[in-house]
Amino acid sequence: MTSRPRAALAAFGLAAGCATASPILAPARVLAPEKVELDLGSALVAPVGTATLDEARQRGATNEQIVRSAVAYAMTPPGVVPYFNARAGLGHQAEGSLALIGRTVRIGARREFVRSGDFTLSAGLAGRFAFIAGALDGLMPDFVVQRSSVYGGEASLVAGYTRRNIYDVWLGLRAGYLHSDASVQAAALQPLPFDVAAHRVEAAMAFGLRVGFGRLSAAIELDLRMAWSVGGRSGESVDALTWALVPAGSIAWRL
Repeated sequence: MTSRPRAALAAFGLAAGCATASPILAPARVLAPEKVELDLGSALVAPVGTATLDEARQRGATNEQIVRSAVAYAMTPPGVVPYFNARAGLGHQAEGSLALIGRTVRIGARREFVRSGDFTLSAGLAGRFAFIAGALDGLMPDFVVQRSSVYGGEASLVAGYTRRNIYDVWLGLRAGYLHSDASVQAAALQPLPFDVAAHRVEAAMAFGLRVGFGRLSAAIELDLRMAWSVGGRSGESVDALTWALVPAGSIAWRL
C-alpha cells in the first residue's frame, strides 16, 4: 500500500468528521411568526451492506479499493453525531433554521404550500458546509491536511399531520449534493503534497414522529438514504453506490 492512497484515505477521514447526517427532524407544519424552537439530539449513520468498506480493510486491499471506500464514506461516515437545531417562524407560512450536525453547519428555510385541516405540505432549501485543516496524528501518522472543505445543498419536501399540537407525523423526501476537496502533505522525509476531491449526490426518504407536552416535545425519525459518490486523487477517479439507515432523535423546547 503506497503513501498516496494512505494519505487520500486519511484526508477523507478528516473530512468525514465534518459532513455527516442531515435529518429533517421537524414537522411539516412550520412555526408561527416570532416563535422559536431549540432542538438537541443525535443521529446514527448505519450503512446497509458495507462491501466497499470491508474490502478496504483487508490486508491485501488494492489502492483502488482503499480510495473507493474513502470516496464512499468520507462525507457521511458510520457512527453517531450530535445534533443541534434552532428554528424560528418568519411569517408568511415560512420558517428559517440553523443546525450544527457534527462539524457541519446547515442553514435553511422552509415554507408551507398546502395547509388543509390537520394536513400540511411544505418544501425547503438548505446549504451545508464545513472547513477544517490540521495534522492527522491520531488517525494517520505523518500526514497533514493543509486545506479541506465540504459544501453543498439540499432540497426537501415534507407532508404531515398535526393533531391539536399534541403530536405530529410526517413523511419527507430529501435530495442533495456535496463536494469535498483537500490538499494533503505527507510529512515524511520528502513531503509529497497532492489534492483529493469527491462529489456526492444523495436522496433520502424520512418518516418521523413528534409528541409534545406544552413547550417541551420529543421527536424521532428514521431515514433511508442512497448516495452515489465519485472522486479520488488528482487525475484519477472511482465511484461507489451506498445505502444507509439514519435513525435520529431530539428533545425540543419552544420559547
